[in-house]
Amino acid sequence: MIQNTPFIVVDLETTGLEPNLDSIIEIAAVKVVNGQIVDELTHLVNPHIFVPQETTDITGITTEMLKDSPLFADVVDEYLSWFAEGGVFVAHNADFDRAFFNSHLRRMERMELPNPYLCTFKLAKAVHPNLPRYGLGVLAETFGVELPQAHRAIHDARATADLLVKFMSTLQSGGLRHVKDIPGILNLPKAVASQEGQGSLF
Repeated sequence: MIQNTPFIVVDLETTGLEPNLDSIIEIAAVKVVNGQIVDELTHLVNPHIFVPQETTDITGITTEMLKDSPLFADVVDEYLSWFAEGGVFVAHNADFDRAFFNSHLRRMERMELPNPYLCTFKLAKAVHPNLPRYGLGVLAETFGVELPQAHRAIHDARATADLLVKFMSTLQSGGLRHVKDIPGILNLPKAVASQEGQGSLF
């Protein structure tokens, strides 16, 4: 059931756009349970490479800011502990964030995230198909969600979480009850995806 399922809203800032070549420099996660934000995590991450000027121009994050920050390997278990609770990975452009997260896990010779995942960009299109644009900033302005500093992980994650709550409320008011029925949800366990009725967490 949706009200029992943690939604882990993730945002990453990275040195570039290629998951297998570039590195995470900031990570944030916001946990949503039963329509409420209940916890959050955020870390700057030392990539052990120089941050390109283009990335600094977008995020404001500099190489100097990261030199004393922990490595991804030092903080990842905090985030994985949330996913171990059976949560759904959520991000605005989830394919991008999930690919980077999994790429970094592979570099550590760790297993990729097995969790279901959901993209709020695609969810917004399903719930509100007539909007002209679906970027995070535009959606935040449209739905009255605070986004004080775009392209910083915790602010983007909080805004995405607030949008998720709004979209899920709309869907639930229309009768949605199970995670497996959320438009666009992917990577559900096969047994869950095929189940009907009240017998599953999802």
